Amino acid sequence: MTRMFASLYVVIVAGLLLINWSSELIWQSLVNDDAIIESPLEAQAKVVAHTLTTHNQGELAEAVSAQINLLEPGDIYWSSSQRQVLDDGLPLLTFDQEGQQLVFIQHQYQPYIIQLGPIAVPSVDNRLKYLILGLSYLVLAAVIALWVWPLWRDLSELQRGSMSLGKGQLDSKIKVSRRSVIAPIIHTFNSMSQQLTRLLEQQKLLTNAVSHEIRTPLARLKFSFAMLDEKEVTQLSDMRSDVEEMESLVEEMLNYGRLERQMHTLSVCDVNITQLLTNLHDKLSRDKELHIGLHCPDELIWHCDGHYIERAVQNYVTNAVKYAHSTVIITASIVKGHLSIVVEDDGSGIAPEQFAVVFDAFTRLDKNSGHQANGFGLGLAIVQRIIEWHDGDCWAEASPLGGAKFSFTLPQVVN
Repeated sequence: MTRMFASLYVVIVAGLLLINWSSELIWQSLVNDDAIIESPLEAQAKVVAHTLTTHNQGELAEAVSAQINLLEPGDIYWSSSQRQVLDDGLPLLTFDQEGQQLVFIQHQYQPYIIQLGPIAVPSVDNRLKYLILGLSYLVLAAVIALWVWPLWRDLSELQRGSMSLGKGQLDSKIKVSRRSVIAPIIHTFNSMSQQLTRLLEQQKLLTNAVSHEIRTPLARLKFSFAMLDEKEVTQLSDMRSDVEEMESLVEEMLNYGRLERQMHTLSVCDVNITQLLTNLHDKLSRDKELHIGLHCPDELIWHCDGHYIERAVQNYVTNAVKYAHSTVIITASIVKGHLSIVVEDDGSGIAPEQFAVVFDAFTRLDKNSGHQANGFGLGLAIVQRIIEWHDGDCWAEASPLGGAKFSFTLPQVVN
């Protein structure tokens, strides 16, 4: 921070000094005040010096719009340099106490000194000076911009890396110059990203290892059950049910782990959402006592990964079928330029305070909810992950049917 402040301070001070020096130099080269003042007065003085012999003093003063006086050479004390100018027949320009111009010149034919004035000094147009000053400050802005550019570039790189990390792209690494003022921050960020990557990899390895290790004894148990006589073992049916539940849990964990590893393999294309939902509706409606309704436009095309979107909707509908009393409704539409898919049921519903956590992995709702009996809490977590990959949003709320209402939206363009 100290180095950044010092360097910016030096840049600004040097820029101001450069502006003052260069703008004054340019102004002096473009505008010569002495030339603006001297040129017309010299001309008037020379005219008077040559014509005073043929015109009277009053008429000549009126002609040149200036007061004319004739002075004896001894009336005013002249310095040697001023006396030399007068002897050479050149106009001598001075100022009185009020800042007005006086012009003296030696009469061409008589031993008099002609005084012209006092004459008001013509004002100088300062617009050019202000223009030069404004351009100089624009140059200073450009100098500061050149100084800020490396910092802005590195901060943009940090923002890009943060967004990538937020989207789950943990392998992205930020690269900046070692001399960058935010190099320590970038180094800390990269270290944090690497640690998160290692932790998640360890978690995945642990989950997969545990799941695979559990599957082996489960398979042996199922084989043993097949060899047993049901009459010899009491509650054999309950034991088989417990083993099957454990096997389903292992399968769900493995599916979730595979889904995590496949996050970068989206196959995005134009998908016929109407056909996708119709096929899914027909498949899930078989052998169901529930009424599953579908409301969808005749031709709805959307840019997404059809395989994963179908899986997300299927998880929504499967979850609704478990807890609905008699009706499940699927609705697809376009809302504010986004694809909206809603699945709602007429079951017991979910408590409002649990809407925010229902999508967390392995979340089991409390006993007061109608959704605590079945499942392992991974179906909705998978939905959330799929929708995040598509840069969409998903949420839960109460349904007008009396149960839960699960929705997700997808943008038209997937990054």
